[in-house]
Amino acid sequence: MFIDLTINNVYPTFRFSSDEINAYRARKGDLLINLEKYLLDGRNILDADKIQESVFPQQDIDVFISHSHADEDEAIRIALSMEKIGLTAFVDSCVWGHADELLRKIDDKFCIPKGWSNYSYSLRNRTTSNVHLILNAALQQMIERSELFMFLGTQSAIKIDDYMSGEGRLSSPWIFSELTFAKSVKRSQRRIFQQNNESFEKMRSESSTPEFGFSFSLPKLKHEIGFRDFNDWLDQGKSVDAGVAGRISGLTHLDRLYSKLGLGQDQLSEPRIKS
Repeated sequence: MFIDLTINNVYPTFRFSSDEINAYRARKGDLLINLEKYLLDGRNILDADKIQESVFPQQDIDVFISHSHADEDEAIRIALSMEKIGLTAFVDSCVWGHADELLRKIDDKFCIPKGWSNYSYSLRNRTTSNVHLILNAALQQMIERSELFMFLGTQSAIKIDDYMSGEGRLSSPWIFSELTFAKSVKRSQRRIFQQNNESFEKMRSESSTPEFGFSFSLPKLKHEIGFRDFNDWLDQGKSVDAGVAGRISGLTHLDRLYSKLGLGQDQLSEPRIKS
């Protein structure tokens, strides 16, 4: 990961229609959860590596978008806008429905003891904690492989605790985990296009029921930008076709965002194309 960024004051843009948003969900969330393929040699042992490979894509991504569930539509609009200018984006919520389906199938198979009609509390605690740890590790791998980590800092994501003098608080453990990891993950250089083998690489430098929730301190990311300025940057990008040329154009436009954030020329001097 090259840098982390908080987008403040996010508002609905309606840049893409609901049909386009639903089509993106279908395209990114077309993972079929087949429990049997996660079992090793027919035994009741789950293969964590196979779960990660199935639920999360393995290719590098340009932008990881962290967001509240309530902001999923706007996160997808941002991802679609980035695709339009040649960037690849990852919206994690598009796969969580499949993760929930996987967990339900695991619980149905392993957590109802013989003769029982309900789940065993202790067994279900075990499956939930293990699956969540597997998925959290996969999320961290996606963040590490991205160039830009982006957090949508909306009122849905950040809760203001009246007793904390305006200090930002999070209710989502997933967002807390993503932001904490993004702050500490080892930094890499920007992606460089190698003309000799036509590939990219990261040039590394070394209701009625009472509700309850949790509260986590908000990990502050290093860079921030207002959503209006971020949208201006998006709108200045050129529409491109899929392929290497479009990807280079998108990454070059990403450098313009880095400049707006105040990154020095020494951090951006490496050309995106390398002979």
